Amino acid sequence: MNIGAGWIVAISCIIGGFIWLGGHLEQLWVPQEYLIIFGAAVGTLLASNKWRNLRSLFRSFFRIFLPSHSGKSANLGLLCLMFELLQRIKRDGALSIESDISDPKQSELFAKYPTVLKSPRLIEFITDYFTMMMDGTVTLGQLESVMAQEIEVMNQEALEPSESITALADSMPAFGIVAAIIGVVHALSSIKTGIGPGEIGDLIAQALIGTLLGVFAAYAMMIPISRSMEQLASADVKPYEAVKEILIANYSNFSPMIAVEYGRKVMYTDQRPTMKELSEGVMATSGNKLTG
Repeated sequence: MNIGAGWIVAISCIIGGFIWLGGHLEQLWVPQEYLIIFGAAVGTLLASNKWRNLRSLFRSFFRIFLPSHSGKSANLGLLCLMFELLQRIKRDGALSIESDISDPKQSELFAKYPTVLKSPRLIEFITDYFTMMMDGTVTLGQLESVMAQEIEVMNQEALEPSESITALADSMPAFGIVAAIIGVVHALSSIKTGIGPGEIGDLIAQALIGTLLGVFAAYAMMIPISRSMEQLASADVKPYEAVKEILIANYSNFSPMIAVEYGRKVMYTDQRPTMKELSEGVMATSGNKLTG
């Protein structure tokens, strides 16, 4: 993610412009205003989210600063695995993969795809629906419906952290106003102590830092965090959508190659392998050609 570089550009331009106008950096450091704004933000975040969502939020927050473990290589492994499973069913029958589906951690087939094994939920998703499909009593419409429902639940859960940060971003300018009002109250109440106009002006300027900080935090910090989380969530769901399309295509009697191509097409263009890369990946792992 480019969030770190974006923050550096935004902060540098704002501070640079402030100094260019004749300001001094120490004028921006009003710790009381920072405490009011970010303390209120943390309190609001805790009050408005369940612990389940808070855990997801913290995980999502740290992920936006880390290199992604998903992407083209992980998606290639998934597509190769799906092709090999379908190819074995076509060639040797459904019973040939029963042991692999029932215990994927001990499966030699699954062991060839470590990037897929890193995602227990994806493994569970694959094995659950292969089991349902192999049972033979589930219709195509029923299979598609239940898979769509589960993916929708996943999508809602994945988007909760970004929605929480968006709601917090909407509140930050208001917290800035609260901090500014507190600062103004303090400045006006100080008049009775006999301070001069210059000192009152300094106190008002310090109070206005709260408004500045609230607006800046909302639009230069919180919104980018929210958008980054949203993009990660969307990418996380794509492998499940790919599995869904592959199984539906297979249930519709398409060949394994065509079924896998249905799944490949739902992936983001920068995260999906080309047909040549997929063919080479299948040959490297299973020794089969991407045909039939």
